[in-house]
Amino acid sequence: MKIFEACADSLLGHGVDVMFGLMGDANMLYVANYRESGGQFVAVVHESSAVAMADSWSRSTGRVGVATVTHGPGLSNTMTSLMEAVRSRSQVLLLTGDTPAEPTHFQRMDISSFAQAAGAGYDKVHRRETLGRDLNRAFQRVVAERRPVVLNIPVDLMLEDAGYQSPVSPAIHSSPSVPAIDDLDAALGLVASAKRPIVLAGYGAVLSRADEALRALAETLAAPVATSVLAKDMFRGHPSNLGICGSLSHSVAAAAIAESDLIIAFGASLNVYTTFHGELLADKHVVQVDIDPGRFGWYLPASGYIAGDAAVVADSIREALDAIDHTPSHPGWLQSVQQTLVDYRPEAEYKDHTAVDTVDVRTACLRLDDVLPSDRTMVSDIGRFTNAVWPRIEVPDARRFTTMGGFGAIGLGLAGAIGAAIARPDELTIAVVGDGGFMMHLAELTTAVRLQLPLLVLVFNDNAYGAEHTKLQRYGADPDHSLNMWPEFGPIAEAIGAGSMSVRKIEELDELRHITHDLRGPYVVDIKLDPEVDILA
Repeated sequence: MKIFEACADSLLGHGVDVMFGLMGDANMLYVANYRESGGQFVAVVHESSAVAMADSWSRSTGRVGVATVTHGPGLSNTMTSLMEAVRSRSQVLLLTGDTPAEPTHFQRMDISSFAQAAGAGYDKVHRRETLGRDLNRAFQRVVAERRPVVLNIPVDLMLEDAGYQSPVSPAIHSSPSVPAIDDLDAALGLVASAKRPIVLAGYGAVLSRADEALRALAETLAAPVATSVLAKDMFRGHPSNLGICGSLSHSVAAAAIAESDLIIAFGASLNVYTTFHGELLADKHVVQVDIDPGRFGWYLPASGYIAGDAAVVADSIREALDAIDHTPSHPGWLQSVQQTLVDYRPEAEYKDHTAVDTVDVRTACLRLDDVLPSDRTMVSDIGRFTNAVWPRIEVPDARRFTTMGGFGAIGLGLAGAIGAAIARPDELTIAVVGDGGFMMHLAELTTAVRLQLPLLVLVFNDNAYGAEHTKLQRYGADPDHSLNMWPEFGPIAEAIGAGSMSVRKIEELDELRHITHDLRGPYVVDIKLDPEVDILA
């Protein structure tokens, strides 16, 4: 057995049944052998998409996503999506390899420095006999460190005899950490004395599957529940659900958060978006819970900190409150919030700017939430349109929402949606993208066509870089500099092999009830917007 065969064999032994990538000298031999041995290799158009797909696939499944690219430019093309995966703490293993041992090779690069610049871990197979061990270690590091790892398998090793290799050793997840008694006691005083507490869930709560634990704690405290964007819809259907906390809060949520005297944040970084630059946390106590104490106080100081798994800490707080027979001091406040939520009407929050040949993105999102199948996964690119999409198009639970925005790069949403669709082939996946991000990775639509994925691509098309349009206006500059002259997206999508429709009137979205009923292959919806409508105003 050669090293390239041992590599493919080890990947399959680790349960890697799907791998994303683009072939080149550094990886083509083990990719070919992996496919011939029964593995699914998703060939991408651009290497950046390989990492984005592996990232989103991992977030959807909870497993390690594997991507592979060749050396030099193949690897350098992954920088943006690799940094996205790093910022999102995604479990991604990126396989690449050094060029041949020739100092003048034109594709040479320092892979270790590249990984370090991205914030990823790095490891290298130095000798043929350590391949199995090094793959085991790489998988373990991805899981233990909760970040991507770049594994360098030099191309010069590929044709060497593998010899004896270490057997596959499955990566071990750490046990949920139990909070320190002193930390718990210090925070418990703040929690027990609060009159109007709110339970806030972040992405860490999603990862720990803390849904039920947080609901139970909120009931004990008579507290409303809210989330960061990354935990969106964790409490969908709950009578006390305030939705997204921060700059995207609706009026009822904003009022309740302002009235609260304590925020207990589970696995939330409390960044500028969640706290509205700190304004929402002014004059109130904050208890921050995170499994990684290194994340405490990144953005704002808190009144108390508890290091531990979100679900374990929530249960510990609730049990401690039960032990002292805690009774909420102001249950009437929760009842008032619940009634206000019942009376809340999202369409009353804004003035509808639907015109003759464009729709208001907010109204479009409310209609889409109604007409699309309830069993759905949504993967979002980023841009101005997300301010309308995220609060208005819901998903069944937080694990069915992914945003490819950890690094602030547009263009990763389509590839991310393809990864999620491969992870959940039996349900509809929705890609929400802007026109700029869609054009940036348009060619990757061919991958979805080739795989016939049930993928609905919603393109919110204002023919502009929307955020820049708004910012130029606010600077007093001419916003027309942000405008684009794109071709019509429908004919392009159809030429590639996807279905398409163009939307200029809200009622046209109703057709999606039938189109998405049994979707086979990608379908692009070009939703026409007016760039002059500032939904951030």
